[in-house]
Amino acid sequence: MPVIYVADEHHRLHWLWQELGARGLQLCHVDFHCDMRGLLIDRAAQRAAVLDRRELEVVDQGNFLTHAVHDGVVTGIRWLHAPRAGRLYDHPTVAYVGDTRLRLRPPVGLDWRPLAYREEDLTGWAGPAAGEVLDLDWDALACTLYTPEESRALQEAFLATPFDHVPEVSTFIFSPCSSYLDAGPFEDFLARLARKLDAEVVRLSPLPAAHSTVSRTPGRRQRLRSRLLSPLKGPQQRLRRALKHRDAAADLAFPYPTPRRD
Repeated sequence: MPVIYVADEHHRLHWLWQELGARGLQLCHVDFHCDMRGLLIDRAAQRAAVLDRRELEVVDQGNFLTHAVHDGVVTGIRWLHAPRAGRLYDHPTVAYVGDTRLRLRPPVGLDWRPLAYREEDLTGWAGPAAGEVLDLDWDALACTLYTPEESRALQEAFLATPFDHVPEVSTFIFSPCSSYLDAGPFEDFLARLARKLDAEVVRLSPLPAAHSTVSRTPGRRQRLRSRLLSPLKGPQQRLRRALKHRDAAADLAFPYPTPRRD
């Protein structure tokens, strides 16, 4: 029987996968955010590497997939989001080979891992592919940046999508930090999704306080650098936004290589 694991925070899956001994997962990652902070992806070569090794020091909801790719738990990610989502609205976020900011200081000596990867428009989605784990974050359909009408339209379109392949395992995350906080629509959607998939719902235990929505605390060097650069913060932020717009403008139109059929 298919199962839907339900959790409050997305990085709760890191511990679930450890408990299950998961390896080589193929994710259909439906999410407003990438959850791959610190990761560099070569989309043409279908490989990935950790760009910022400090991200491996702690697991949080913004980088748990970076850990999963690095550890071999996940070897395939299809990231689906609505057009008004993705890297342009997510900071800091996953980096792609070819990004403008990386051309200024190309990374060297990276430890590459194979990663079957695509970024796609959720509004043209046809459902999970065979063998994929459906990883759904509520903020993909109910982000606080969307109007209630936009959210309802995304939810109804998702549920109306015919699934040619029913995933054996799905995960559904509440994401209270970026979703509407009313639990009613979440529970209603969960019930409808469970009926659609004819699935059992398993609610995961909450994370201990030490792991809940943790983020990396800047070190002494980072704090000193921030103070020294504070007079340049305004221009620096404007430059960062300009580079992000330039890099993310055509993310959903990238010409991915045709997947190999082994």
